[in-house]
Amino acid sequence: MAKNNPQLSGQWTLLLQGLRTWLELLGYSELGIPSIVQAVHQFLIWLQANDIHALGQLQDTHGNDYMHQEQQRLGQRSGKPLSTGHMNKQIQALLLFSKYLRETGKYPTGFNLKRLEEQRPLPVYLTKAEIEQMYEVTADNLLGIRDRAMLAVYYGCGLRLNEGIHLELKDVIRDRQLLHVRKGKHYKERLVPMSNKTLQMITLYIDVARPQLMQQHVTERLFLDANKGRAMHRQSLYIRIKALARKAKIKKRVGTHTLRHSIATHLLQSGMKLEQIQQFLGHSSLDSTQLYTHLQHQNIVQ
Repeated sequence: MAKNNPQLSGQWTLLLQGLRTWLELLGYSELGIPSIVQAVHQFLIWLQANDIHALGQLQDTHGNDYMHQEQQRLGQRSGKPLSTGHMNKQIQALLLFSKYLRETGKYPTGFNLKRLEEQRPLPVYLTKAEIEQMYEVTADNLLGIRDRAMLAVYYGCGLRLNEGIHLELKDVIRDRQLLHVRKGKHYKERLVPMSNKTLQMITLYIDVARPQLMQQHVTERLFLDANKGRAMHRQSLYIRIKALARKAKIKKRVGTHTLRHSIATHLLQSGMKLEQIQQFLGHSSLDSTQLYTHLQHQNIVQ
């Protein structure tokens, strides 16, 4: 937490510590928890400044009052109003805080907050020809087999970076042609169907390349490092995908999420219903999936 922040009272401090523990127990990311706790810390500081020092004084309207103040505040560095993305992170933190209070029986409050609509830029996606280029530049060796399996997971199955890096051998359900995503966003699980081609690439990697890459190390993680045979780190996997895009001479900025955007766009172009694409991608809201209709429209206009 920032050193210049005013000190919280004992009760608020204990509550903040409890929130952190609750988030950890629910499995929230170690990288995400500090920002959530910091956002709630600032809210509790605001409560204190408004002579609210105990849970019994907390009202449902306080969340809206605080966010209204935040919308008027200017950033210290930029001197401009806080971005919509920043505001939505604050709102999400307060919603989690009120959920924590309710679920732990500390207080039955529930902030009536809604996320602000963001003007998000349309995501970059690759054409089917560009996807084929990425497959074609993979090497004809063990690492090439692994790289094609990676493309199969991130393009063929549309997984997020974190979802793919946490895949284990048991998550590839061959007889049902399904991929079990256990580490989805917001810790939601889902089963993703695999095409015959996708399954063949992943199976070849598991049966032929992976045992040789593993060497003396034992791990259940699906994707292994090139040299040491250990589970790949997310950064090295991400860099590998970018390297394949450069080798394929694709001028667009490409990462694992570009492959996810690409398969979603291609499925929509093929006539798949938006609700089915939502399930495939693991979107909690159809609003997120609606973005691909704009991509399709843009493609038609061009």
